[in-house]
Amino acid sequence: MNKTLKAALLSLAVVPVAACAPSGDSGVSMEAIAQAAARQDDRADVEELATWLIEGRGDFKLIDVRRPEDFEAGHIDDAENIPIAKIVNEDTLASLPDNRMLLVYSNGSENAAKAAVMLRLAGFDAHLLVGGYTAWHEKILNPDISAEALDGESLAVSEQRAYSCYFVGERSGAAELPPAKPFVPPVYEETEEFEEMPPPAEEGC
Repeated sequence: MNKTLKAALLSLAVVPVAACAPSGDSGVSMEAIAQAAARQDDRADVEELATWLIEGRGDFKLIDVRRPEDFEAGHIDDAENIPIAKIVNEDTLASLPDNRMLLVYSNGSENAAKAAVMLRLAGFDAHLLVGGYTAWHEKILNPDISAEALDGESLAVSEQRAYSCYFVGERSGAAELPPAKPFVPPVYEETEEFEEMPPPAEEGC
């Protein structure tokens, strides 16, 4: 399939989405979406999201576009599960707030990026969570911090540890370790008897 045909099919695919947009002219174009993607101001990383959740910001809505079974297995707090296949149906679009940013995530970035583009074409201020739930799980819930990084703990490492403690809690298990035994120095006893050495012989010629 050549590029021209692909572009034509994409244009046909987004027409129904635009038709379901909120009342009024959204003024969103494919070019505007492309420019936002080029500037990378249509996305947020998991560290930014963690900060927003800790701050209790209420100016965004978190949308999980994964399958319901994936959502049930684990998801980010306060997220609403709307599978990508239902993201632009009439009922879904009518239920979404048009006065807040929509932050969309999937397991990685691909499906969330598609959903965010469709929502932008429908007139919503939709953003992508880079790396999705996989990045959230690896960087926020279970940060892998090397011993070298811990030795001279940087600001970034301190932030990672703080995020993990906030969302997961203390998991070091230090309280479960048995108390250390007091150190007792070893005592050595001489058991071997040494015979007295004879006096040195006189030197001869």
